[in-house]
Parts: sequence; structure tokens; C-alpha cells
Amino acid sequence: MKVAFLSTFALDANISLINALKEKCDIYFFTEALYEIYNFIDGSKLKKTITRGDEVEMLQRFGNLIPLDKTFVIKGTRNADIFRKLFISYKIHQALKKINPDVIVIDNYMLTYFLTTLSWRKKMLMIVHDPFLHSGENFVIDRYLRKIHFKLISYKILLNFNQKNDFVDYYGEDSSKVFTSFLSVYDYLRYYVSGSYKPENESGNFNVLFFGRISPYKGIKYLLDGFVMMIDTGHYNNISLTIAGSGNFDFDINPYKNYSQITILNQFITPSDLAGLISKSSVIVCPYTDATQSGVVMSAFAFQKPVIATNVGGLPEMVEHWKTGVIIQPKSLESIYNALKELYINKDLLKVMSQNIENTYFSGEKSWRNSADQFMNAIEKVNRL
Repeated sequence: MKVAFLSTFALDANISLINALKEKCDIYFFTEALYEIYNFIDGSKLKKTITRGDEVEMLQRFGNLIPLDKTFVIKGTRNADIFRKLFISYKIHQALKKINPDVIVIDNYMLTYFLTTLSWRKKMLMIVHDPFLHSGENFVIDRYLRKIHFKLISYKILLNFNQKNDFVDYYGEDSSKVFTSFLSVYDYLRYYVSGSYKPENESGNFNVLFFGRISPYKGIKYLLDGFVMMIDTGHYNNISLTIAGSGNFDFDINPYKNYSQITILNQFITPSDLAGLISKSSVIVCPYTDATQSGVVMSAFAFQKPVIATNVGGLPEMVEHWKTGVIIQPKSLESIYNALKELYINKDLLKVMSQNIENTYFSGEKSWRNSADQFMNAIEKVNRL
């Protein structure tokens, strides 16, 4: 079966999913170089509207994960340049007509692929990363584009099971046309670490890390206040907290800068820098107040790092309580403090969790191979139309 995968995100989940799917179907991968934060590809270095993957220097290191000769990078433009956007959409549509896929998988509702969506909508499977828009990010343009694409594309796949019924009820979807799968580890990050990686933190320090886009729903203030509780007791030595990511804080961060144990990197984090931060951490914290699934968890698990995550959205499906991390109540700095304290005291538990992550996500039930099987089940049902 011939499948085309239309994306705006190349190097996070999709590069690993493509790697697993290429063993099961003939797959073609399109990704847009528009915002570098999405896929870390510098669009200004592209000379053509559509460039084949084996001609894009930034993708060469991933040649054993994705078929570069069937990968296409689009030199993107913002929606404000509507005529250029429509021209690019037309060029992509023409390229896809030559490929003539049996099914198209799309992971976004950008205008980039709009002409293709209009023409191929009955043979499309849409990945819905966020079944519900996050608090503080319910923008008008997002609602409008989601509404259009949800009506055009009947078949959808969510990346967690917990939210399927609510999604079906809220949007009035046909349950038989809504599938689920899951994320596995973000393998691409390990390609930025030289030599063989060892998950142990050999420094002896207890390094806590938050990373990702700064947004109100991320609950960062709860993490900061919970960590300050640890510092103020005076009982915990060699501890540190790093907050890394771009975006605007919805609270005053200046008081936290007075603590030498806290580092705030309010900037775009490159893949190589992110790989370094995760590899040197002891535990990653996702203190979200609401969520769907999280690429942060899968980035952490790529380095076998346990995760403290709140009991929201699909996070409890990803983090198994006391096995691959700790599930806590949202909006509770006391819960964060208690989880951090337990893992600080019990370093052996961190090692056990790390091994559990490897067993479950690298070769076990939550591997990309099993995720791809669920995708293929949905793809085959779309193809039978």
C-alpha cells in the first residue's frame, strides 16, 4: 500500500513513526520548513519550493530512520502571504498526484495542504494531536481551521485512548471512524548525543528539568514553588532545577532568579542543547494543568529518564505510576514537593524506573512497532472505502 504522510513536524514523533511504518507500507513523507521550532529545519537554506530529503543537509543524520529519497521538505511561508501559500499548496498537490497514494495521513490543519485536503479528504486519516485546545491557547484561527478540517476529514486518530469518548461526544464524531494509538520514544534526540549513551547520572547531583514551550497550561509556577519548598528546608544538597523553553510566562519569574539552584533558560532550545539537558537530568517534571499526550514525556523516555506528571489528559497512559515515573495531582505544589523528595531520597528507584522505561518503550508494548500496527489498522480501514 502506498501512503503519503503530510506533516509540519518532522523530528519529534513523526520521524520514529515513519521509521516503523516504512516496514509495513510504501511511505512518502512531506514536511514544511516554516517555523524552525517545529522541525528544526532552516527554511532559508532551501533553494526550491519542494526539496527531496537526500538534498537537505539537516536530515542526513536520520537517513536510517526515514527514506530520504521519499521525503520532501517544503519551503514554507506564513498564512498572511495567501497567494504564495496557495501556490505552494498547488505544487504539493501536483507532487502528490504523481505519487498517487492509496491513503494520506495528515497531522495538522495548516493551509499548506488545503488543496490536497479538498481533493483527497475521503482517503485521509487525520492525526488529532490535541483533541481539545489547551487553556490559554484557544485562538480564533485555530478553532476555525479545526472546524473546517474536522468536517472535511471523517477518519481521525488520537494519540491516547483516555480522551476518545469525550472527543466523540464533544465533536459529534462517528466512533467507528475515530481510532487511537500512542506515542513512543523520540529517537531523533539520541542522534545528537555523541558516543554511546548511559542513562545514569554520574555527577551524583539531583537535577530536575522542565522543558518545552512556555504556556499557562504548563503549570510551571507550581513546579517552581514546590522546588523552593525543598530548598527552604535546607535538607537537600546538590539539587538543581532548570526551566528551559521559549514563550511568555504568565507570572513574575524574577523572585525565582534569586535562587542559585534555579536556572531559567527562556529561549528556543535546539535539539542538541535539549539532548544535553535531558541526558544530565535526574527526573523531568510535567506539571500541566491540562493536557492531551506529551512529546516531553517521550523525549525524556528516549534517555530513560523518569517523569513526574500530573493526572490530566493522556499523561497517565504514558507515565506508569511508580514504574516509569510518578503521577501527581494537578495544581498542587505539595504533590510536586513530595514526589521530588521521594525520588531524591530513593536513588535506586530512579534506576529501576529507567530500566522499566527501556523494557516498555524500546522493545515492549509501547514500542513504535506496536504504535505503527494501530496506525496501519486505521489506514487499512480508510483504504477499504
